[in-house]
Amino acid sequence: MTKKILIGIVLLGITSIIGYFVFIANFELFARVPVSLIKEECDYYGIRKVVMNELNGNAVTNGTIYISVSKCAEIGFEDSELIFSVSSSNISKKDINFKWKTFDTLTIKYNNKMEVFKQKKESKSVNPKIIFEYIKD
Repeated sequence: MTKKILIGIVLLGITSIIGYFVFIANFELFARVPVSLIKEECDYYGIRKVVMNELNGNAVTNGTIYISVSKCAEIGFEDSELIFSVSSSNISKKDINFKWKTFDTLTIKYNNKMEVFKQKKESKSVNPKIIFEYIKD
């Protein structure tokens, strides 16, 4: 009797482990979210770069648009400084935009219905520093 119970527990454990790996393989639980470049622009002198990217949402997460800054010569966003991020269930590329106002000021316009996660007043990693001006639309 105990031998049958022990065999049942071992078989249950093995099928649970197999089921877990089948679930992970089929549903991509830890899959990377694709990042789409929306806009990339260097300042007037080609020193600093502002990049706007979009992370697409899925059934349980909203889409996110974020803006980061780096040196103009840098490629990729790994070393960039995140300065602004917003999210919404119905996010659109038209809901947010940025424009250089002066050499050291960047104006960011965004839809006031978006949820703001991060909003810096000035950059820390690029030199000369950039001041950010926000306008709710």
